[in-house]
Amino acid sequence: MLHVTEAEVRNLLSFSKAIGLAREAYTRLAKGEALNPQRVTLTVSGGASMFFMPAHILGQRTVSVKIARVNPENPALSLPTVMSDIFVYDSRSGVLLAEIAGESLTTIRTAASSAVATDFLARRDVECLGLFGAGRQAEAHVHAIQQVRDISRVVVYSREKKRLEAFAKQISQDCEVETLPADSPEKVVKESDLLVTATTSHTPLFKGELVKNGAHVNAIGAAQPDAREVGTSLVKRSTLIVDSREQAISTYGDIVIPIRERAIDPTHIRAELGELLVGKSSISHSTNDITLFKSGGLAVLDAMAADYIVSRIERKSL
Repeated sequence: MLHVTEAEVRNLLSFSKAIGLAREAYTRLAKGEALNPQRVTLTVSGGASMFFMPAHILGQRTVSVKIARVNPENPALSLPTVMSDIFVYDSRSGVLLAEIAGESLTTIRTAASSAVATDFLARRDVECLGLFGAGRQAEAHVHAIQQVRDISRVVVYSREKKRLEAFAKQISQDCEVETLPADSPEKVVKESDLLVTATTSHTPLFKGELVKNGAHVNAIGAAQPDAREVGTSLVKRSTLIVDSREQAISTYGDIVIPIRERAIDPTHIRAELGELLVGKSSISHSTNDITLFKSGGLAVLDAMAADYIVSRIERKSL
């Protein structure tokens, strides 16, 4: 059995490749050529919340199950808040083929997913990328979005002020793009044509009324019914695209809460991203319309990337 480390994942899975894999995963799912059951959640009182996420792409050799664990108390024990592993099985025999460390794979495929949405939905002439968050996901999103848009500037805001300055300097160097720390959420929103929210916030990060006409927003941080990064006003005024309707209306607080408030209903979701990619759905919007892509992560993205990684390692060993 293979044991694939975080470093090996980063070495094997480039952002350009991950974007292609994410696009294929969404396409195959929309065509009915992939199995992506609803995630199973188990919450232990006083302990971790655990998420079990199986998926299979028809015709591929493998079936994958990601097990993610979340515990906000872990940092006090010098442990990560979120931990995950992906177990890869032979789809015929059921034999366990590999255990893949999940943090880097999840980070890369999430940013790749947003890049696919950005490529389809965002204007071609976007210049300024606004980031909320200064962690690994925010960093990965700069790398991924640079694959699909020629951004000239990044503006970033984080509540962790000490981290913010260092993050901006690091992105400037690593991504070779001017990156400036912002002293308020409002500054980020007012300056940006393209926004990414990649935080652990449970409440809206900014006033939706401030978002520029014609902007595109990728909201990826909140994936629980009681948590959201964007407010009802932004959801209402946006052309709303999701990774999964079923998951969105049951799990994503950015959408669950406005539905609960009766500000929108489920039909406000215009399409799933995969439906747009294969032409099952279409949207007509002007250059002044705001587009919002809300995602919480689909197991089929993990399965596609995991199958690729295992195949590459096996080819190298021949």
